[in-house]
Amino acid sequence: MKDIDQVRVQENIMIKAMTFPSTARRHHVFAWVSIFWFSITVCEGVELQTESQVAARCGENVTLTCDAILSNQTQIKLLSWVAWNRTVCQYGSDQADHEFQCESTNESSSRRLTLKLINIMPVNEGQYLCKARSNKGTKSNTTVLTVGECRGRSGSSLNDLYAKCWFDGVYPRGVVHWFQEETNLTDSASTQEKEDQHGLYNVLSTINVKKGHSSQPYHCSLWIPSLNKHLFSQELPLGCSVHQRDRGPVGHHA
Repeated sequence: MKDIDQVRVQENIMIKAMTFPSTARRHHVFAWVSIFWFSITVCEGVELQTESQVAARCGENVTLTCDAILSNQTQIKLLSWVAWNRTVCQYGSDQADHEFQCESTNESSSRRLTLKLINIMPVNEGQYLCKARSNKGTKSNTTVLTVGECRGRSGSSLNDLYAKCWFDGVYPRGVVHWFQEETNLTDSASTQEKEDQHGLYNVLSTINVKKGHSSQPYHCSLWIPSLNKHLFSQELPLGCSVHQRDRGPVGHHA
């Protein structure tokens, strides 16, 4: 019990210093900005270890692990990952499909439950709860999964009446900006946005070419306020019809 009390004291210190729900330490996983925070929950006979926060790129495969460290003749009766109010992975019931893979590992003094998420999309964002029930009680840890930008596809077209720009399969949601050189025409455009079943956005923006100057090309771009940057930017020259589509480096697999 003395060791357990020391762990709890250390947890309380870290909670006050970092304002996170449990003890954490940083692990840089991806070269970009992915950060893993490590969380430990301790009770008599059981120690749960999970990552508190996981950041992933759109379209990647992500692995969440939950380690149950046992002592004092503790017996695990149930170990599972829960998300969206349902069990998505349970110890001893290994499974694999197009969305999840579940794997169990049994060591002499520990149990590991691994949940692999396939082709991460924004709809997969949220809280994943690792729950352990033993002969000495119940404990749980939460991992928060966030998804970075999804670039999807972009395209544009131009005729004598309208200029159009569209952006399919993008995330987070954005705002289409229209310019002719230094003139901002965004308020003159009509923009439609639709979210699909994967949490991705399809955006179509149209502007009447008579709203601008006949001698200057149109420029449209998709601005993402939450990222403070543009995902796409393209120019539509006047004087000829244009129809193009460009695929971004990170795509959505339908």
